[in-house]
Parts: sequence; structure tokens; C-alpha cells
Amino acid sequence: MPFTDLMLQRSSLFFSREELDKIMNTTVAIAGLGGVGAITAELLARWGIKKFRLLDKDKYEPTNLNRQLFATTKTLGQYKVDVAAKRIREINPYAEIEMMIKEPITNENGHRFLKDVDILIQTTDSPSGLIFYKIAQQYKIPVVNGYTTITGGYVSVYDYRFSKCYSLFERIKDYLKWRGMKKITEMTPEELDKLDKKWGHGITASINFVTNTVGCLIVAEAIKLLSGRGEVIKYPYRIEFDLFSPRLKKKKIYSLFDLLNYKKLIRIFFKTINNQ
Repeated sequence: MPFTDLMLQRSSLFFSREELDKIMNTTVAIAGLGGVGAITAELLARWGIKKFRLLDKDKYEPTNLNRQLFATTKTLGQYKVDVAAKRIREINPYAEIEMMIKEPITNENGHRFLKDVDILIQTTDSPSGLIFYKIAQQYKIPVVNGYTTITGGYVSVYDYRFSKCYSLFERIKDYLKWRGMKKITEMTPEELDKLDKKWGHGITASINFVTNTVGCLIVAEAIKLLSGRGEVIKYPYRIEFDLFSPRLKKKKIYSLFDLLNYKKLIRIFFKTINNQ
């Protein structure tokens, strides 16, 4: 029996051969291999996916040990991309690592990274990460992303094959945030670095079972999307959860009836003024 058939024997008790083939014959790009991204790489490798592309500029540090799956005393100082590639091959030696990028996202490497992929898992949290969405929209590549709060997080699916996934509320938010600035798709690497320093957030608390939960939910949405089985929570909705409440719900993104969205606009407006 072929290796992947043995590996997916338990999965095949629920998914059909056709569904598993759809999943395996996929080129997956994973941007960000930290607390959230590492668990997505681990789980997707266990689906027998044949081709991966990996992007992360960072190396492992001692502060990563509390939550990042591939961070160990042996991997400290190593590039996260290298460690993830090795782990994927240990799980499935037939998986091909098509591309490894160990630098920040730029307009040049972003196109190279995403051209001809089938799905993007986006877990980077820097402002320059907006480039991923712009390029994915151009190539009509579905994106699954997820971010953490201290005790919870959210997961979104942007299926650019069928929609631009861009609401009026977001247009207003982006106008306030980006007015007077060059389009991000035209920024040089130096300009993107300045953008990240200007708008990036500081270090926050991170809990390992929270970051790993976000990663698991990302993979769940990705597998449903790739296999065509189950309900995918697509834009304009997303999954939100809080493990300390606990609750998990489907919520509309940027609803005009959500007061929190207006608070975000106010914060962006005042931050823009202060940064001028």
C-alpha cells in the first residue's frame, strides 16, 4: 500500500478518495511560522499535501519556547523556515518544499511566493502583510488567516476566486489609515520596513493553547475549502472565540451595527494624526 494511503487511512474513513486527492494535489503557501503558523504546517503536512512554500524572516528565540511548536532548545537560532521544512519532510518524505523565503514580504518576493499556488495560509501580523492580500486578490487565490488575542482569536477565509472581499466600511478604514501614503503595492522594501515600524504593534501576552487553537481552526477551514466538504465560514463572516469565557461564534466582519468597528476607526484616525 502506498505511503500516503497508509498515512491517511484514518482520514479516509470520513473523507472520500476524491476529496483526499483534492487536498493532496494542492500547493500551499504558508506565510508566518510562529505560534499560529507552525501548527498549521504540522497539521497540513499530515494531510499528505504534496507541495509547500514557506515564508518567515525570523529565527527561533528563547521567548518562542512557551508556545511555538517547532521551538526547542535544539532549534534556537535556526530559521523558522528551515525548521518547518525539516519537520514537514519528517512527517511526509514525499512532500516537496518548492520555495523557502527567509526575509520580510516585499512586492517582488510576494509575487514569486504566491504565483501558481492554490491556497495561502497567512499568519504574519505586520502591516506590510497587506501585500499578501493584494497579490492573492490579483491572482484569485483563497486566503485563510488567523490572529490571536490574549485569550482567544479569530479566523477568516477570503475566497478571492469569487469576490474582492472588500466592504465599504473597510474602504473608509483604509482611507483613514493610508491617506497621504504611497500604495503598499508600490512601496520599496525600505518603505515597507518604515511602515512596519510606524504601525506595528508591540509585544503582547501569548498563551500556547490559544495560538494552537487558532492554527487548528485555520486548518479546519482550509481543509473544508480544499475538499469541498462542510460549511466554510467565508468573508464577510469569520470565526471568533474566547477560551476563557468560553465561546465560539460566527460573526460578520465590519458590521455597520457593531460599535467596536467605529471605535477602531476613531483609534486609527487619532493614531494617524499623532504619526503625522
